[in-house]
Amino acid sequence: MSRRSRARRAASNGKSAAKMAAPVSRRTRRRLWLFRAVAVLLGPLLFLVVVELFLRWTGFGYPTAFFLERRHDGRGVLVQNNQVGWRFFGRRMARIPTPLCIDRKKGSDTLRIFVLGESAAFGDPQPAFGLPRMIEAMLNLRHPEVRIEVVSAAMTGINSHAIRAIARDCAAADGDVWVIYMGNNEVVGPFGAGTVFGPATPPLPLIRASLWVKSLRTGQLLDGLRAAVEALPEESAEWGGMTMFLEQQVRADDPRMRTVYHHFERNLKDILSIARKSGAGVVLSTVAVNLEDCPPFASSLRPGLSKEEEARWIALFRAGVRAQEAGLASEAALRFAEAAAIDDTMAELRYRQAQCAAALGRSEEAREHFIAARDLDTLRFRCDSRLNEVTRAIGRQGGERVRFVDAARVFESTEAGAAGELFYEHVHLTFEGNYLLARALVPEIESLLGSRLGGNNASARWPTLDQCARRLGWTELSRYEALLEMNRRLMDPPFTGQLNHDARLQKLRARMEQIAGADRGATVRDAVARCEAALRTAPNDPWLFRQLASLQEQSGDFAEAEKSARRVVQLLPASSADWSQLGLILVREEQYDAAAAAFQKALEWDSQDVWTLQNLAQCRVRQGRREEAQRGFEQAVRLKPAFGPAWLGLGRLHEEAGRIAEAEECYRKALSHRILRPQDLAVLGRLCALRGWHDAAVTNFLDALKLDPFNPRLHLEAGRSLAASGRSNEVLEHYGEAARLAPDLLEARYLYGLELGRRGRPAEAAVEFAAAVEIMPSMVEARLNLAIALSQAGRPAEAKVELERVLRQSPTNGVARRHLEELRARTND
Repeated sequence: MSRRSRARRAASNGKSAAKMAAPVSRRTRRRLWLFRAVAVLLGPLLFLVVVELFLRWTGFGYPTAFFLERRHDGRGVLVQNNQVGWRFFGRRMARIPTPLCIDRKKGSDTLRIFVLGESAAFGDPQPAFGLPRMIEAMLNLRHPEVRIEVVSAAMTGINSHAIRAIARDCAAADGDVWVIYMGNNEVVGPFGAGTVFGPATPPLPLIRASLWVKSLRTGQLLDGLRAAVEALPEESAEWGGMTMFLEQQVRADDPRMRTVYHHFERNLKDILSIARKSGAGVVLSTVAVNLEDCPPFASSLRPGLSKEEEARWIALFRAGVRAQEAGLASEAALRFAEAAAIDDTMAELRYRQAQCAAALGRSEEAREHFIAARDLDTLRFRCDSRLNEVTRAIGRQGGERVRFVDAARVFESTEAGAAGELFYEHVHLTFEGNYLLARALVPEIESLLGSRLGGNNASARWPTLDQCARRLGWTELSRYEALLEMNRRLMDPPFTGQLNHDARLQKLRARMEQIAGADRGATVRDAVARCEAALRTAPNDPWLFRQLASLQEQSGDFAEAEKSARRVVQLLPASSADWSQLGLILVREEQYDAAAAAFQKALEWDSQDVWTLQNLAQCRVRQGRREEAQRGFEQAVRLKPAFGPAWLGLGRLHEEAGRIAEAEECYRKALSHRILRPQDLAVLGRLCALRGWHDAAVTNFLDALKLDPFNPRLHLEAGRSLAASGRSNEVLEHYGEAARLAPDLLEARYLYGLELGRRGRPAEAAVEFAAAVEIMPSMVEARLNLAIALSQAGRPAEAKVELERVLRQSPTNGVARRHLEELRARTND
């Protein structure tokens, strides 16, 4: 080949190579851009994954599942997660679930039932006698040969957004039947229109995305940073019960209510879908609320009324109220009807119309007005008609494995006037109320379980209320404890603003007084016997052991109380409250090392429990480990700056160390951050009395008595403080009440006798001193004062006998000898 031909060929090959190289270069560029795009997207994602893994590795954050997997007694178990509420409420406001411990893998011979809902399903104010426990008692009594677990998956404060998340956890826990009883917190709970726990009614996808993000440790880190930046005031960062919502009034016609109903419907449908996929049957119920005996918490007139219309409405309403208070129901009904023609959306108006209709015998009209009053209440703590209608619609078309119970109608159809016996207040059920609800639910549970219950129980007799009470260890003492708690709650808004507040409080206290009038020792002994009898039937029931431990402690049998408390924590190893109870019993036995270990175990399960921190710090004081005690008190006030008892403990430590200025500041904070519980107010009262702050002592003791009005020892301490502060006119009342409430309380009878004597009432004083002598015959002072009172009452012969007895007991008693000589001289003896 010539040189020229080779050159031409080479040129031709070069052109071909250039043509081939061009598309390769374009593909490379496309790949490069794709790589860059992927890097932009995956880079941050990879970074977040690394951060998430690092945070988990370091132990940062908290678990969000309802159940935690643990090993206990050599087996895999599920226990409650006490931090499950953190992502809905934050750490300081979160409530905790009912303690539980169930096998991770359910046995083939076990039937497991979950109860989902809010505080009414939880069993507030006494979960030991709430709906889950009542269902369990009823099923156990009807099917004693079958192992049935009823597990509470309900919590105070939550609503359907949280219940949906809990349902997803229940789906993996082998439930056979789910009982769903929810709707009371849909407006005031997380993401509701009247919530205080964050944004109100955001879009549902945003709610679910935010909850998913908070399930990640990275999300929890960001949420913690947000909370630190916001830095809420102390009082708004802690759980405050229903008083937190006073400014969160929501009218029925508020546009946000449409979003609330939509969210509830979507969440409820999702919960049923989750249950169906898990293989569980569902008993879905409407929610019963107190209509007749619960006036609205708040009311408002319709926006947009003219000034003339508003003035006319107010005049008619006030005229109706005057007529109603005068007992003129017909006249009142007319005035209220005229006001309703102007605006019928004011909840209190409709409630008063209901009262008038009931007084006139128009029961159906009364029912309609009671329902309207509930629906128009602007503090929306009760499940309203629309929410229950959503539940009815979904329940009636729920499918083969869904059973519907209309509990709202069941309670509405009970005998008129029964609401006060079935509800403690607006929604929480009494023991009788929980029995009625369980009685409506259990037949549907049985129908879902079918042959798995063994024989056919269709003809079996239903357990009576008394049989369920015996199975659960319910006594009049249990009732008193519930009423005591309700008395405390009713002292606060929004209850204090209700139409029937004074009458309800009077009725409640009359019932408390009736129970308190019984022999306390005999009442406790009877309760112990009932718990022991129930344990013979259910030997592994931790709730019964808990009750028994408390009763044994009250009766002074600390050794047996410790045994019972140890049995509780063996059955419920994740129960911080029960570890604390064990610790307190051990303190009573002066086993401070063991008590401290129990308190530390409690804190492992609930690190936010300031009461346990307080108890541990006090235990450290008794151990002489004051530096550790101080750190404990300081940790408690960091978690809850308004926790008065810890400030009091700190003040005492500072005072003992001679740091007077610091002590005074701590005492000031203790007095300004009082915990409104009778026992804690009494502790403050004693501190004030010791330091000579008698007026402050009186205030604390009298406030304690408002919460616990039938406590004889509180009356005694109040009487002493009143005497020290110079309020002698009030002393007699409190000493007398102490003596009436506790006739065998020596100090009460003696001090009452002294005060009667000072008032120139010797005959009555003699009765009290005679009682004191009968209680303690060796008490020389009581016998001497008895003799003096008898002498002043004109009974010299009896007085002389008592004086001679005094001198036999105390031969050198000059006062007795002088009185005896004067008496003999006066009677020529």
